[in-house]
Amino acid sequence: MAAIAAWAFWPVEHSAEGSDQREFQVQCDFARFRQILVRKNPTKAIVAHGGMELISESIEGLNVDTSQDDQPLLNAIRGQSRTEVDATKTLTVHVNNPQIESTDLVLRQHADIDQDRVRVETRSTDPQGSIQRYETTLEAVPDADGTRVSLSVQMVITVRVPRLFTGTADREVQRSAETGLAEQQDALTALVEKYASDLLMLPEFN
Repeated sequence: MAAIAAWAFWPVEHSAEGSDQREFQVQCDFARFRQILVRKNPTKAIVAHGGMELISESIEGLNVDTSQDDQPLLNAIRGQSRTEVDATKTLTVHVNNPQIESTDLVLRQHADIDQDRVRVETRSTDPQGSIQRYETTLEAVPDADGTRVSLSVQMVITVRVPRLFTGTADREVQRSAETGLAEQQDALTALVEKYASDLLMLPEFN
């Protein structure tokens, strides 16, 4: 019996995985939605959740294609821009989550914004602290009643716990993934609602 108890309570390194995905509709025309993501920095809405605080961001690459837009400035003012954007950022976030060892996490974010689709991928550059892998995706497409948005998150966290409690660690990390994605949906929806009715949308700079 003592041997069994010792085995159960022996600390082990355990990789706990969490993932979630959700799809929802935003009551905003897709052209306006993509304009908001281009002109109003959505980075905080995408990463500042689940105990993550955005510390810094820097643009590593930016390509703006206006070849499909004969009047890019006028159409942008009208909210009818056909300009396509391809951008890469490096982000640093501070993680303050009871399920994750407090650390600063470096992420690389790639945004591909076309006329009929928006896709933003954000992922950790390499294992950092207890975070072995962190990745989120945002994809949006036109919908009959607005914009259809899909979100997903995947994370792998290394924890040191008694062998008996590895299942508990799995559930806690899964709960963190679900909570974080719900908060991301709320933040993104709030960002769109804030600017959806603006007649003139000026770009926001850091």
